[in-house]
Amino acid sequence: MGSDERVVRAGGPAVGAFLASASAAWSRTLGRDLAGVYVHGSLATEAFNPRTSDIDVVVATRAVTDAATNEQLRELHLVMLGSGGERWPERLEAVFVPVKALTARDVPDLDVLELHPDEGFSVEKLGPEFMIQKHLLRTYGITLFGRDVRKLVRPVTTGELREAQIGILRVTWLPQLEFPGRLLDRGYQAYAVLSMCRALCLLAIGRVVTKPEAAAWAMHGPYLEHWRSLIRSALAYPGGRQPDQRHATLDFIGFTLDEAGIGHSAPSS
Repeated sequence: MGSDERVVRAGGPAVGAFLASASAAWSRTLGRDLAGVYVHGSLATEAFNPRTSDIDVVVATRAVTDAATNEQLRELHLVMLGSGGERWPERLEAVFVPVKALTARDVPDLDVLELHPDEGFSVEKLGPEFMIQKHLLRTYGITLFGRDVRKLVRPVTTGELREAQIGILRVTWLPQLEFPGRLLDRGYQAYAVLSMCRALCLLAIGRVVTKPEAAAWAMHGPYLEHWRSLIRSALAYPGGRQPDQRHATLDFIGFTLDEAGIGHSAPSS
């Protein structure tokens, strides 16, 4: 499995080589159970920032991976992390899903293996974010192995995208008003602010755009004028002065939940 020119163009030769190596390793581990390897996120939309972006991958399998296979995949990732000074394995965000989840009209009720850079591996139920991932795969997805993902995933409607975004806000962001521990981290604050811009943009115009595009949209016009300095700071991260923005970020999350019609209590201090 060689490097893909779109990956190399967006992320550089090192990222391309890493994904080619990772795809080959998943193929060796999963064998005939591997159905496809697909890239989405900032690499696919060519908004990749080597300082802050994750490497977003969907690994499609013939069936839901079992406990033994999950352990093999965990061990494989440890090998990736230990292979020299390469930092890209640390930025890998992957979900291992049966191919039927990609072809389904909705989000199937499945527990699947997920890898997140800051949290490691866990088995989680597929959530509303998977619908947006499917849209990004259909629209921008890069096929490293398997059937062309753009022919595999059906179109996702604007209504489904809005519904998924509201679900993400309710499931992922609403609890953080009550338990905002992750927001002590300045990098996560910047991520949260840009995620809120993206959510508000999708709810307003019905399109999934990159975080930089969503921030540019948010900076235009009077609608979000109150939040412009917060958004500028998030865009500048990690450069320049980066004071703690925890309280402002919590307020912005609360504002976004209000715009989505999601009731909530005042953020914890």
